[in-house]
Amino acid sequence: MKCPNCGNEAQDDAIFCDQCGTRLRQPATEAPASTPMAQPVAPAAAAQAIVCPNCGASATPGEMFCSECGAKLAAPQPEPTAAVAAPVAAPALAAASGFRTCPDCGAQVADDDEFCYACGVDLRVRAAQPAPQAPTAPQTVAPAAAAPAEPAPSKPAPAAAPAAPAPAGAALCPACGAQVKPGDSFCDHCGAALVTPAPGAAPVAQPAPAPTVQPAPAPAAGARLIVVASGVEIPLPMGKETLVGREDPYSGVFPDIDLTPHGGEEGGVSRRHFKITLKGGQYMIEDLNSTNFTILNRQRLQPGVPVALADGDEIRAGRVRLLFKVS
Repeated sequence: MKCPNCGNEAQDDAIFCDQCGTRLRQPATEAPASTPMAQPVAPAAAAQAIVCPNCGASATPGEMFCSECGAKLAAPQPEPTAAVAAPVAAPALAAASGFRTCPDCGAQVADDDEFCYACGVDLRVRAAQPAPQAPTAPQTVAPAAAAPAEPAPSKPAPAAAPAAPAPAGAALCPACGAQVKPGDSFCDHCGAALVTPAPGAAPVAQPAPAPTVQPAPAPAAGARLIVVASGVEIPLPMGKETLVGREDPYSGVFPDIDLTPHGGEEGGVSRRHFKITLKGGQYMIEDLNSTNFTILNRQRLQPGVPVALADGDEIRAGRVRLLFKVS
């Protein structure tokens, strides 16, 4: 089936989109149609029927999530063990075929899926969580063994703390806690923007105030979009406004930057997706009522509302990821 939010082709039995996490609408009328065919089993199933603790809707025994609101169902029945047993054998094949197991519900998902199609959990955050647990290993090192000899076991804890920052210049992602390299704009594990002090702020204060403010519009000549998937840099044309989208000769649409060669058609890029304007030395981005939305730093833009752009901002046109650079 197709995701109504991002247009991704999802599995027929998927409950959530594996790309954006949106709940998929499923045909609820098929379950009642199949129930009358096995009337002898219906009484037994009714006896074991459970009720969603969140919305009160009836759920079929063995289901892990409510089909109405998506809440997790706490029903210790033999069926969940059978459902979990199936993915247990799957990892052997998954390792060789590019699949992995959802850490929350045990469903088999592809390595490049960002959300679990069965329970909707964000796989990027779960994949990044084991990373921060690595620093806890030093607690079992020799200093921990010497701790019992001390009167208070709390002293070895601070001793292990300085060992964590030992990696030269290591920093932590504020979103998932994973280690990142100094100077990175985005976390490699969860994609969150890294808040770092802007190096350009200090040099601005040193020269005379008037000359430093005037060179600010100079980056207009170097403004560009970088396609994350391929690393291709697309310079912004000189001018006050740049249209970004997908070329369509039949409709007479010829954007200034055509994303068709960069996966625009497969990624759901609209013909007129968004535009970038330069006003008073400040770049602005505006969604043009695109079909699959324009997302700036993981925040969906409202159509027709300009938003300020900064160096290193992440732009998503459908499923095509771009980085905005002005230096």
